[in-house]
Amino acid sequence: MGAESRAQNIMMIKNVTGFVDARQYKKGTPRSNRVIVDANGRINLSVGFEEAEIPTEIKEFASLHEKSGKWFVTFKIFPHARWYNHKAQKIEKLSNEELDGMMLIVNLDFNIKHGTGTEPNGCYVNSIQIIKDASNPFEAVDGGNDKWMRGEAVKPSFEPIDMVDALGDGEEKTEEDTSLPF
Repeated sequence: MGAESRAQNIMMIKNVTGFVDARQYKKGTPRSNRVIVDANGRINLSVGFEEAEIPTEIKEFASLHEKSGKWFVTFKIFPHARWYNHKAQKIEKLSNEELDGMMLIVNLDFNIKHGTGTEPNGCYVNSIQIIKDASNPFEAVDGGNDKWMRGEAVKPSFEPIDMVDALGDGEEKTEEDTSLPF
């Protein structure tokens, strides 16, 4: 394969959200019952796309998920892949136990291989930049208070109030004013 063909098979996609699966596949076994891949094994990042958003170069590797209506492409990540944080600084890869099940917003630099049988076939990640852990959909909020979690919160008082006075204009009500019409 010449340098020109190789260059055409390298791609980058940015700001995609993917689910990390760091468990060994075993047919008929639920994902939660599978063992975690060892540190030298391959993990997968499944990225969902709307049909119109799938880059043409990887469309052949996409498969439709009927329930969500999204097309998913599996990106294969081997131990030699380089990992970067949101500031583009090289970082050490997290352990497979930590990565498994995470939802990440990432930038991917990857190769596309077209093989048959036992030859490499699919999208193989060279570098991955983690922009954000999307497993937690919330952002920090200024002015929040977590004292209630430590039992320090002030409990609201529930002092009885005179409902007649509370609903009226402050004047004393007669029985006729407060009695029910039925």
